[in-house]
Amino acid sequence: MKVNRYLSNTVLVKIFLSLSITPILLIAQPAVEKDLLINRLSIVESVPEKLLAERSVVLYESNITSKELQETQKAFQQTGIDAVAYFVIDHILAGADPQKAFSTYLITRNVSFIIIFSKEKQTYSFTFAPFNNKIDLVNNGVSAWQQKGNVLNEVLLTTYRFAVSDQKKQNLLINDVPETDIALKYFVGRRTETYTAMVKSFKVAVPKFGNEKDDAVLEQLLKEYFPVKYELVDPALTERELESKGFITVLRFVHTRGIVAKQILDYDLSQMATSIASVAMVNGEAQLKTIPAEETIYKFYIKHLEYGNLFLGNKWDADRTWQAALANHLQLMRMDLKY
Repeated sequence: MKVNRYLSNTVLVKIFLSLSITPILLIAQPAVEKDLLINRLSIVESVPEKLLAERSVVLYESNITSKELQETQKAFQQTGIDAVAYFVIDHILAGADPQKAFSTYLITRNVSFIIIFSKEKQTYSFTFAPFNNKIDLVNNGVSAWQQKGNVLNEVLLTTYRFAVSDQKKQNLLINDVPETDIALKYFVGRRTETYTAMVKSFKVAVPKFGNEKDDAVLEQLLKEYFPVKYELVDPALTERELESKGFITVLRFVHTRGIVAKQILDYDLSQMATSIASVAMVNGEAQLKTIPAEETIYKFYIKHLEYGNLFLGNKWDADRTWQAALANHLQLMRMDLKY
């Protein structure tokens, strides 16, 4: 279906609301960010020092049930693992901004360990890693402990046996039930469903992906669709460091399930459907496409570094690949700001 180049928000809303409002379908999500995080760890056989004396937070996959979380927290309580909060992992690892908010929360709660709870093809896995008090969460090559198996109760029992035989239980006041309803504030500034004209006046920081192939494609897309001042920067630079280098704005994205991306970016979910309408650019023309709400997508936006304001664009332009999502966002921005 082809739409006008300047498709109005009203039209998009009507099309979106016409979608069937039915329960969300459960579609498997590639756990790319989770795997990348675990691959940075050095798995060892020893229990992390002070695991039974200090606080932990659990990052769990969305396919893990409430009953499984209850069973896990009960076992942790008996073991002496003080898991003070549980978060769905693809909310936290969705991008630089959610990860920054999570890191700030961990520091505020004096958390020392991150526990990654996975379930893949009926194999349960717990990975215990020390939190490094930074946005990237763990140090590269840091020692981490892992337990896995096909029966959750047996994995938890093995975890208990190893932990209590290695350390004295010092955590005594541990929650009876998993605390899963903590709402993180992902952004401190205002959110605006517009594009910012500041990209015309100030140089935009564009973090690299960190590998030669993707960075080459990134630069090509920027040259083709983003005719303003920009600079590819080290993704490890903090926002304060970017400001000190004279940047006013930064290009960001989230990579997660569509429904989660909308939640993180504070879109209205009251009329959520099984699919989400997105505007994609095809041969220079804006066209509507629908993507299942549980499918993993990329969504780009511009962020003001000093105030934290978000400029999301006046269309939902998410797509399945970062290349397509970026091309959508930049081309729609060009149209709106009349480059």
